[in-house]
Amino acid sequence: MNRQIVESRFRLDADLHFIRPELTHLAALWDEARAGRAAPDRADFSPFVLRPYLPRVLIYEIVRTETIRRFRIRLYGTLISQYSGRDPTGRFVDEIMSEQAYADFNAGLSYATDQKRPLRAAGSYYFVDRSFVQFESITLPLTVGGSEIEQLLNITYYDDEA
Repeated sequence: MNRQIVESRFRLDADLHFIRPELTHLAALWDEARAGRAAPDRADFSPFVLRPYLPRVLIYEIVRTETIRRFRIRLYGTLISQYSGRDPTGRFVDEIMSEQAYADFNAGLSYATDQKRPLRAAGSYYFVDRSFVQFESITLPLTVGGSEIEQLLNITYYDDEA
């Protein structure tokens, strides 16, 4: 199955008012890993550190040209794949969703990148072949060996998880 997100309705929350304690923990972990830097490095979030979250991990790679910035999916966790019905690893976010849904995603991903701050999102995804899915997530900006934000780490929880 290849579900496309056709619409999204979610709130972006820079104040990080999480419902799920796991996301509060991740925000604290990110802040601790900064160690005086603007943002932690990707190496600070090894698979060992992320072990409890691996099925729900999504990593975006930021690709810049002179005129635009795009977000490519570098890693797409198995639980996210199960919910979306696909594995778009290696594809750009703007290629896999409707224009309206991408506008919402781009706003959140751009905020985390530009502000170098974690961001909470909560709301609904609407798929072509499925009514909707409620979620709560955190997006964490990361450097990769330098000082510029190069990747975004996202961890998502779904309300209807068993």
